[in-house]
Amino acid sequence: MRKIISLIFIILQTFAAFAQKFEIGAFAGGMFYRGEVSKFSWRSPGGVVGVMFRQNWNGAISTQLSVSNGNIQASDRDNPNDVIAQQRDFSFKTRIFEIAFTGQYNFLNFGHFSESSPWTPYIFVGVAAFNMSVQNIPDGSILPYNPLQVAIPFGVGAKFMVNENWNITTEFGARKTFTDYLDDIYVRYGRNPALFSGNPNNKDTYFVFSLGISYVFQGSNCPTIYKVKRGRLNRFLL
Repeated sequence: MRKIISLIFIILQTFAAFAQKFEIGAFAGGMFYRGEVSKFSWRSPGGVVGVMFRQNWNGAISTQLSVSNGNIQASDRDNPNDVIAQQRDFSFKTRIFEIAFTGQYNFLNFGHFSESSPWTPYIFVGVAAFNMSVQNIPDGSILPYNPLQVAIPFGVGAKFMVNENWNITTEFGARKTFTDYLDDIYVRYGRNPALFSGNPNNKDTYFVFSLGISYVFQGSNCPTIYKVKRGRLNRFLL
């Protein structure tokens, strides 16, 4: 009987430790585009919102699954020095629904671990699938591309521990795509081929800047080894 009780206790302790390293949260921010219509659409960003699930395996390594919905947009009128852009006088807006899985490397020993830091910069890389929906496409148009695409997300960010239960994250990342149709630039009926021919050797890219908040699940009262030293945290916050 004692062995069974001990085994149950070990399982519960293991689950509690696992839960203290698991986060769920939400984020919002801006989505930007780079392609034929704009070198970087910082003048007209689209919005993005999403949810995330993060597993902190230790103080240095985390994995994250995120689901987001946003849009990119740009206009040739924002490029007054580009002759082709002024002749084309084109604008677009594309909705992007993305599911991404990334691995994160924390430069400082961050999280609910022994001798941990209350903040850390980090880098991330992973794989994503996204669906692009270009608005205002004429009915009956035959698209030369598949709206479901893959991308490679990568970038930098920073995490801040508010307390034992809440973290704040800010992040900027790029999405390396394998499509040249995010901006709806391609030759179709009524378009001048000299103005609407994309560059197949230079694929479109979109970027995401976000601010997020996440809750760290606690299976029980946080054990001492998982607590950040309050003195260090207070010095950082003050």
